[in-house]
Amino acid sequence: MTDPPAATLVELLAVRARDMPERPAFTFGSETTTFAQLWQMVNAAARQFLAAGLQPGERVVMALPNGAEFFAAFYGAQRAGGIAVPAFPGFGPERLLRQAALCGARLIVVPSAAPAGRLAELRALAADGPAVLMLGAGPAAAQPSFPLVAPDDIAYLQYTSGSTGDPKGVQLTHTNLLTNVRQMMAGMALSPRDVFVSWLPVYHDMGLILMTMAPFYLAAELHLLPTNLKDVRPWLETISRWRGSFTAAPDYAYRLCLRQVPGAQAAAYDLHGLRVALNAAEPVRASTLEQFERAFELGPVMAAGYGLAEATVGVAMWPPGTPPRVDERGLVSVGRPFPGIELQIVRGPAPLPAGEPGEIVVRSPANTAGYYRNPAATADLFWGPGMVHTGDLGYLDPDGNLFIAGRLKNVIKRAGQTIYPQEVEEVVDGVPGLRYSAAVGIDRGRAEGEQVYVFAEVREAGSRPREALHALGVAVVEQVYAQLGFRPGRVYLLRSRSLPLTYNGKLQHAQLREDYLSGALARRGDILYPDL
Repeated sequence: MTDPPAATLVELLAVRARDMPERPAFTFGSETTTFAQLWQMVNAAARQFLAAGLQPGERVVMALPNGAEFFAAFYGAQRAGGIAVPAFPGFGPERLLRQAALCGARLIVVPSAAPAGRLAELRALAADGPAVLMLGAGPAAAQPSFPLVAPDDIAYLQYTSGSTGDPKGVQLTHTNLLTNVRQMMAGMALSPRDVFVSWLPVYHDMGLILMTMAPFYLAAELHLLPTNLKDVRPWLETISRWRGSFTAAPDYAYRLCLRQVPGAQAAAYDLHGLRVALNAAEPVRASTLEQFERAFELGPVMAAGYGLAEATVGVAMWPPGTPPRVDERGLVSVGRPFPGIELQIVRGPAPLPAGEPGEIVVRSPANTAGYYRNPAATADLFWGPGMVHTGDLGYLDPDGNLFIAGRLKNVIKRAGQTIYPQEVEEVVDGVPGLRYSAAVGIDRGRAEGEQVYVFAEVREAGSRPREALHALGVAVVEQVYAQLGFRPGRVYLLRSRSLPLTYNGKLQHAQLREDYLSGALARRGDILYPDL
């Protein structure tokens, strides 16, 4: 199949609707939407936005979950000449308005099924700000003349999920997006024969670009699910039913599969159609790769990958079917960069040789030009001409394969030793009775310097007496010492769902450190043991 003759995302959808109108664009739940239907929905949304006064280059914030309404609003904003700004659909009215204020949005789109009370509250708070719309509930421009959309126009803003200060809006043009889709197609060997299955949120980059734009580009089969990991079984059932060949998720989602579908229960799901189960968006654990493939009796289908919003999304992944490469500390390699992407490891202004850990910097034609309306952050983004800082620590081996050690700001320096939080967390997560853990460095100004503090959520905490909690804490110390050779400075056991996460499920180590030092964890009653 040749590349579609399209220079923008909206042109891509127009070509698909013209050339293969009855081909399914995606299935969501029991509903299948063809490319012709999708294009009609996009045009209807664009007419509504134009009737609401949207001007070229103005921003449209959309707080929409996975489903047809999201695509109508996302591509409809672009069709009308605007810039799409996806937002977490669970944001409350005040948080949503802060997001709109960050980008100076003209419109906010909420689900057509939004509760009347929430809609009224949002409209009242936004009385002097952006208009609040529901798709299909309002006037539409009659026979509009749609603005010309150029390849270098900003298609959408991907806001980082920063926990402190204002998040930054990564500017992504149509050219950025189509370039990275082609890079990932080449690096992942994607084809129109692939069957994509995704529950990833479409309001975030991996779920949107890799798991929906790529299949739209390929006209490949796409089965989209709601973003809900309280039960992973619908995800596994969909892969099994439709012989899904490509799926993607962060490491914790695959660990949930092992936890929620233990032992012999895995035999109920036939995942042998899988060609690639991409593991990305957070540190990849070698144990997850090995245990997932063993549990579901699969070959080497799980591939570790790496990306960041500032490079659009995808940066590196092993070719499909490649066995994992793991170093002596348990760090998993994410392979080599996709075509057209260059990586360097640096410390300050100096590049580092192979094997030396430092910050990863990336040069790619899919790199953003900067952060929206944030010249200071944009100036800090670039390490050199065309190369962006990632904030991630890693190294390249002599063959040019990239190993990721985690975020630079989260690395713990203990008695001259560099400790990566995921090393500790993988050990602690293996202690029976614990749900999820995080390791942070805390320096209380004493002679011993920075120490490793472990925070671990307890399963069924309400049924555990103090003696059992004490035994859990002792087990954590013993396991960390046995496997890593040091004892944590402190171990705190927490209630379930106490650890701060971004809205797309990543641990917020810096926020956890702040919550502990400020006393917020204790004030909320999140610490079960020991008493402070």
